[in-house]
Amino acid sequence: MPRRIPSPLAFFVTLALLLPLLAACGGPESEPTTAAGETPTTSSQAGTASPTAAAAASPAADTPAASGEALKIGMLAPFTGDLSDFGPAFWNAAMLAVEEINSAGGVLGQSVELIRADDGTSPQQGVEEARRLIEVEGVSAIIGAAASGVTLPVAESVTGRAGIVQISPASTSPALTTANDNDFLFRTTISDAAQGVVLAALAKEQGFTKACTLYTNNAYGQGLSETFAEEFEAQGGTVTAQVPHEQEQASYASELATCTADNPDVLAAISYPESARVYLREAIEQGLVQNFLFVDGTKSEEQFADLGWQYFEGMWGTAPGALDTDAGEAFDAAYEQKYGRRPELPFLRESYDAVYVIALAAQQAGSTDPTAIRDALRDIANPPGETILPGPDGWAQALELIAAGQDVNYEGAASPADFDANGDVLKGAIEVWRVENGAIVVKETRQIDLSQ
Repeated sequence: MPRRIPSPLAFFVTLALLLPLLAACGGPESEPTTAAGETPTTSSQAGTASPTAAAAASPAADTPAASGEALKIGMLAPFTGDLSDFGPAFWNAAMLAVEEINSAGGVLGQSVELIRADDGTSPQQGVEEARRLIEVEGVSAIIGAAASGVTLPVAESVTGRAGIVQISPASTSPALTTANDNDFLFRTTISDAAQGVVLAALAKEQGFTKACTLYTNNAYGQGLSETFAEEFEAQGGTVTAQVPHEQEQASYASELATCTADNPDVLAAISYPESARVYLREAIEQGLVQNFLFVDGTKSEEQFADLGWQYFEGMWGTAPGALDTDAGEAFDAAYEQKYGRRPELPFLRESYDAVYVIALAAQQAGSTDPTAIRDALRDIANPPGETILPGPDGWAQALELIAAGQDVNYEGAASPADFDANGDVLKGAIEVWRVENGAIVVKETRQIDLSQ
């Protein structure tokens, strides 16, 4: 029998409509809304400078920040739109790094400033907000975006052309590796060349032989779907259909019908929460498929809570994870102390690491000039050099070593954070998780080395 699930509350629809309008006004922005219990905190947001930063001379709209000025970092994240579950948590992780750095001496003797921008999980809005961060706010670097479909156009049409460092903590599409970005695009998360392989292996381990994929129609969704399909079929499985979908439609009946036409054993939901909520509800209500596989984009407590945890009990998913390191455990403890809960969403350690490598590169370069920061990124992130861990003690140690003219090698909370020639990190982890008793439970972490 088809099963009914209550529709989402109208409150969330209203909120999603109002937030982009507020962000588009250009004036001071409201506090970021929380997701999955995350607690927002602020540095200077758009139009509100910190006392330290206000004392520094503001750069011209078309002139990158130079030596002697406070380091300004833009945080381009999805506070609204299809990935709005993730934006506030990314901000919190980045702000934790900023506060640790500032408490231990800052960068070039001044406090780092983090400026918030909402990409709305939209390429167009992401490009507009990236331009605002550069031309109006005068940032030296941008952390973001989350969606690969936003990160790529920002890198190719804005940051790459302007010569502004951009580090994505969450964009996993293999297409980023070959982006036309003039070597200004980096990422602290591992490519979906790894996640697709693990997802296919997981499908086979669960005994599935026929799968379809329903994926968000952008670089992230297409790249992960294709990698999964190639690997699943290489292991003897059959992919009956790979079906793209647009974001945040009212219904996905047509896409679901195409995906499930050949009665697959499992549907791989390669999407973002706002869209997935709609088609997962429709699939369950109509009894179209009995099993789902999930990925990082659909690893959302709010999504499962809205739909009803009971419908997904025992189902599996994957997500880029973090290596088991002392730095990672220290981050988790510091995050819990500040925000009252352990970090449960993916890419939080990666957001934290992005702040640290930008700050270290500026300190190493002796300048907040974006090109100087870019040129120093691999020097401070890759061997050789004295190992530097994140945290106030690690930052204080880095300041002493750099002042003494010694090389440093940052080892991050998520991974060693070693950048290759394309700005990718090649070592990382993919976590395998399961829905159990109304919670997302990570069952294991599989280490990945794409350099081999």
